[in-house]
Amino acid sequence: MIITEVSKLQTICESVSSVEEGEEIGAQLFKELKNSKNGIGLAANQIGINKRVCVVNVKEPLVLINPKIVEKSEEEFIFPEGCLSFPNQKIRTRRHVSVVVETDNHDGQLSFSADSEDINDAFECCCVQHEIDHLDGFTMFDRKYVVEPYRAPKVPGRNEKVTITDGKETKELKYKKTDKYLEDGWTLVEV
Repeated sequence: MIITEVSKLQTICESVSSVEEGEEIGAQLFKELKNSKNGIGLAANQIGINKRVCVVNVKEPLVLINPKIVEKSEEEFIFPEGCLSFPNQKIRTRRHVSVVVETDNHDGQLSFSADSEDINDAFECCCVQHEIDHLDGFTMFDRKYVVEPYRAPKVPGRNEKVTITDGKETKELKYKKTDKYLEDGWTLVEV
């Protein structure tokens, strides 16, 4: 059964002591994922196991044992996301375009990038970050993309005093008297 209680999902998971233990948990996760019909990833704490194991099944089935993101791009992308712990809820999240992950069960590092023509690369990159977030006690709502409202620049009132400069000299005068100065290359210092 998949956990839907947020407080249980916010607990940071403990490392597994062996790859064998992680593989056993991974098998349970894949069984639950198969039963879900529409999931592409699952973390151990989503089925009540407080261990650092997650699975991703986008391009190929992957078990990640004690995963940690060791590199991430500064560039981000916005992606529509859902979660088996929050059925019928979809949000747009902000995720890193690429991440590098180290695990106990893979030699070297695993790289995931959404920067390609293949949409499955974006799904996989997002899913890996989503599942590792679960292991760190975060949900997709912690990565929700919120559009900042546009605020038009403040225009001073005609009789409001402003400061202008040409780089050498500074003057303070009423905004209605700045037109000639602004045409001659002066700029507003304060609005």
